[in-house]
Amino acid sequence: RRKDLGEDFLSLNQDTPFIFPPTWTFVFRAFFSLDGIGKTLDPKYDLTKITLPYLKELLDLKDGNAVKTTLLRIGKRVGLRPQDINEFITQPRRTARVEDVTKRLEQGEFKLRVRALEVERMMERSKIVQKNIFNLVLSCALLNTGVLLATVGQNIISSKWFLSTKWALRLIFGTAFFTGAKVSFGMKE
Repeated sequence: RRKDLGEDFLSLNQDTPFIFPPTWTFVFRAFFSLDGIGKTLDPKYDLTKITLPYLKELLDLKDGNAVKTTLLRIGKRVGLRPQDINEFITQPRRTARVEDVTKRLEQGEFKLRVRALEVERMMERSKIVQKNIFNLVLSCALLNTGVLLATVGQNIISSKWFLSTKWALRLIFGTAFFTGAKVSFGMKE
């Protein structure tokens, strides 16, 4: 049996080399030395029988608790994974949450919003363009009003209104210039 295992190990080692860390070599050598010394002193000596209870205890405490390790072993033999048990327990809550969200959507308590960066950029761009167009139209309207008041309005308005007309024209042209300047600054955005 050992011969077959050795041949299998050698054939595996030829396909993919199996390399032990250097410290393991010393540990194996120490165990084999102890095993050899024990067998020379007592022919019935068997290292595996002596270490079996300690190894079992180490394996039982692998998960920190012997009960937990036992339950995990039983679950593994039966075919249950901790993920499956977790999903079995949490699935009703998830289903209830999905049902609650669906019900609230149907009642209109909240709306789904899909966030698309391209659409948001286009909306920001259209807001800037719309603001610039509004400022341009307002500037043109004020400029038209100012030109009309300066040319035709002089004849219609009497001379006592001349001083207030002069200030009104300055105000209108100043506002037209200001809104027109806002358009050029709005283009930079």
